[in-house]
Amino acid sequence: MHSAARFNNLLHDQPTDRRVFTLVLSLYGARLTACPLDQHYTDPVAYARGQSAVRETFQPDVLFAPVSVALIGAAFGGKLRYLKSNAPTIAQPAIESAGDWQNLHIPDPERQPHLVFVREALRRMVAEHRDQVPVAALFLTPVDIPMLVMGMDAWMDAVLFDRQAARRIARGLIPFFLSVANGYFDDGAAYLVLPCAFASPSIVPRTIVEQFSRPIMAEALAQLRGPVALHHLDPPLLPHLDLLADLPAVGGFSLASADNLSQARALLGRRPILLGGPEVRLLRQGSTGEVEAACRAVLEDRRDDPRFILCNSGADLWLDTPPENIHAVRRAVESWASER
Repeated sequence: MHSAARFNNLLHDQPTDRRVFTLVLSLYGARLTACPLDQHYTDPVAYARGQSAVRETFQPDVLFAPVSVALIGAAFGGKLRYLKSNAPTIAQPAIESAGDWQNLHIPDPERQPHLVFVREALRRMVAEHRDQVPVAALFLTPVDIPMLVMGMDAWMDAVLFDRQAARRIARGLIPFFLSVANGYFDDGAAYLVLPCAFASPSIVPRTIVEQFSRPIMAEALAQLRGPVALHHLDPPLLPHLDLLADLPAVGGFSLASADNLSQARALLGRRPILLGGPEVRLLRQGSTGEVEAACRAVLEDRRDDPRFILCNSGADLWLDTPPENIHAVRRAVESWASER
């Protein structure tokens, strides 16, 4: 059974030959192809080549279009800093406060180079892999995009102390969000990964999620043409999971290694797909035995949960993650399946 069939069976509650697994190896493609990172995050041909190498080397069941939220901030005019060993970051945001927003130009997703790069990389990956391996894309919700445009502190100040302006900014971003996200679906993305900083218990209290983030997210997600997996970022998401459980278009939740998956399943019911597994730090620093044991422990925990994908918790795997640890994830999936 190839990955696309395995993934499709998972979505439709049909049996699979083994558990679906993936790892976020967006950055790692550059290591496999010896591609400089400034090229990896600007040249769609180079990026797609890296993901072909990821597929050939590690055979995950899902591949990822470029994972770099800094490109969104750069699309609005922020200054980008390319790094030697990680994805680019925002060196300087486009604006400094909510008051500057009225003079800001909203980028055209069909013309802005950073946005065109991501979409063209996605198209190339879908054209090459779609019949065999699904491709996921990453974006941000309208409540999270502003933190890349004006900086986290300035956006938090707006949300806390000028809620009317913050709502106006976030709602004003819904058409842009829909243009990009639905464009990804039109191009063949299997699902959209949405990190949700302004719904994270480590960043905002429940009142902000209830009164600000959730209503705007619901309005935007209701207009999507494909499924979404909400991502925990790094900290646990479980304390706010009930506030996100019934959002439109959300078919899955990527949870932290510290989240209790049984509690999450009990809260969400049987329909949403859960994604979880070893954290990025363990994959980077642990032994192959520790990685394999951690994966098998998660698989055993989810033994009776058919709607589960083994996936690293946290963000993109680091460039210096030992390849043998990545191979250990697949080995754990296959050996666990063969024993059952």
